Amino acid sequence: MELHIKTLTPLWTGGVNGKADRIYESGILGSLRWWYEAIVRGLGGTACDPSQDDTCRFDAGQYNKSQAGNERQRLRDAGLCDVCQVFGATGWKRRFRLEVTEDHTQPIWTEPDKMLNVRPPNRSRGWYLPPGRMGRFSIKIISDSETVSLLTACMLFLEKYGSIGAKPQLGYGFFQILNSSEIQEKAEHWEWGKISESRQYNAILPNLNNFLFFSYRFHPENPGWWTRVPGISRVASSVQEPVSHHKIVPVAPSLKNEWRFSQWKGSRVEAQEIFGAIRPQRKRSRVAVSWAYKLEPGEWKIKGWAWLPSGQKPAHALWGIVSQEKIWKKIIGVRGDLRIYPERIFNQSQKDSVLKKFLEEATT
Repeated sequence: MELHIKTLTPLWTGGVNGKADRIYESGILGSLRWWYEAIVRGLGGTACDPSQDDTCRFDAGQYNKSQAGNERQRLRDAGLCDVCQVFGATGWKRRFRLEVTEDHTQPIWTEPDKMLNVRPPNRSRGWYLPPGRMGRFSIKIISDSETVSLLTACMLFLEKYGSIGAKPQLGYGFFQILNSSEIQEKAEHWEWGKISESRQYNAILPNLNNFLFFSYRFHPENPGWWTRVPGISRVASSVQEPVSHHKIVPVAPSLKNEWRFSQWKGSRVEAQEIFGAIRPQRKRSRVAVSWAYKLEPGEWKIKGWAWLPSGQKPAHALWGIVSQEKIWKKIIGVRGDLRIYPERIFNQSQKDSVLKKFLEEATT
């Protein structure tokens, strides 16, 4: 199966000496696995933590001894979680091959070593944005029909709600599938209910039940609206190139700065857990918000997601901040249409009943 993709915001998949010289398959595979782990945990399946030493290892002897009536359980008995069965582990080969073909992307500005620093008002440090790549490319997935259906369903979900590649916390990796009708035909053969329900739960690891998704659409009357976004004016000359050529504006730092330093009323420790930190220990932000990108005719859109913290109080606090339309209007400077999913935070029993429906709707 081949997916034809158009980037909506810069794509970052790594590169030689820190340069985004092309799109690397490994960068896409890593993010695809991360999201599939979150989906599997949300559905009650098993998903190990690949960053730990005690991750999955395939035991051929245990596989042969298994009396399970289906292949998924036999592989579980052999030491593989639901995710490693697809993405591979020690002793077990990944069930598919992913290749990037027809790469027609380019860096978003002409100076490949340039790092854009968006520093909102009253901040001594800002957000450093590497060039990334914009354009069109294709991904070829080679595997059996069931795995192809699963992966195409995942990609449809990520098109609507997630991202691919690295640096989503800086607004990178949001995309559009150009041959979506063809992909939907493949994805419709996949059933999310195939993931067995063991009801394992680990609050430390990403679980789709604990995610918040949002989008903001707006129609600016003034074409120079973006110059008034806090922190953008001081780098307006550098931003002009991506605005003119790719119709994108790096608003993510401005929104996250407002959410964290003006709206957040919780503790500093909670803020570091949610919004990330450099010291004393580096932590990646649990909030990803895209750059603003232009739709047709004259409409702009920003979207993203947040992995809510395990504590009820900070989770509700973050949800309350992101879901306030007046904060979006304050930073973007244009009134728009804010959509939030879910509309409220579910308790655990409610989560179990709505997640499959949410996935099914997202992949059709």
